[in-house]
Amino acid sequence: MAKKILLLGHTGKMGTAIKEVFADGYTVTGLSSKDFDAMNFEDVQDTISRHSPDILINTAAFLGIDPCEKEPERAFRMNALYPKALSELSNKMGFLLVHFSTDAVFNDSKGDFCTEGDTPCPLNVYGATKYAGDCFIQALAGRFYIFRVSVLFGKTPKDNQFVEKMLQKAREGQKTLRISGDIISSPTYSKDVAAEVKRIVEAPMPHGVYHIANEGKASLYELMKEITETLGLDVKVEKASYRDFPYVGIKNTNTPLKSIKINALRPWKEAVREYCREI
Repeated sequence: MAKKILLLGHTGKMGTAIKEVFADGYTVTGLSSKDFDAMNFEDVQDTISRHSPDILINTAAFLGIDPCEKEPERAFRMNALYPKALSELSNKMGFLLVHFSTDAVFNDSKGDFCTEGDTPCPLNVYGATKYAGDCFIQALAGRFYIFRVSVLFGKTPKDNQFVEKMLQKAREGQKTLRISGDIISSPTYSKDVAAEVKRIVEAPMPHGVYHIANEGKASLYELMKEITETLGLDVKVEKASYRDFPYVGIKNTNTPLKSIKINALRPWKEAVREYCREI
């Protein structure tokens, strides 16, 4: 009998990729915020109990540096206490917990790729609450994987994240996109991440924290220039500074990811070409 996966947050970019990749060999049930309230831990427990999963994959989070600065209590409950509840339930119900985290748990001091061996030191509420979630899982869950990812591109029905917002502007006829050239990350294809997650879970590799990223690093400007040129969009991408735009929280400006546990995924530009063919 195929193992049962409960995917919490299935409508986002990472959830969409997980659903597609794990469809082969697993019974995947995807739920979104319309189906359960991640801020209500009794509802979370009832929801998981109804589905009795072998593996629970959580991609749900309160995203964004500025939104988290504006609503820190919500950020802490969603990004820290909710993963804590999942950890406790994983022990109680016996499922493997798979959770997604972020490069925002690091600051800019290294000036190079951040690995699993580097000590997190968040700069903002988003990073601090996501790192708190990582800590709760590592302290409490018996069987878990935490996968840290950077700026993602990939198929998604939503348009509320960076790449999708920029593409929407281009499609609406905006002729110039001003993009930060001073925020460096590891552009990563969600479909590649999902395939690597499946490989790690099925191996199975030792439980713990893993960084998953396409090879290389780039600024947000370089990423959007590559995507718009590959798509052949009639739009000019101009380099700017993140300081040119309104912001509330301190930005992570140089936190590309690399793993010392697994190999890097294919180069990010190669992944962009497949992504552009797909959309």
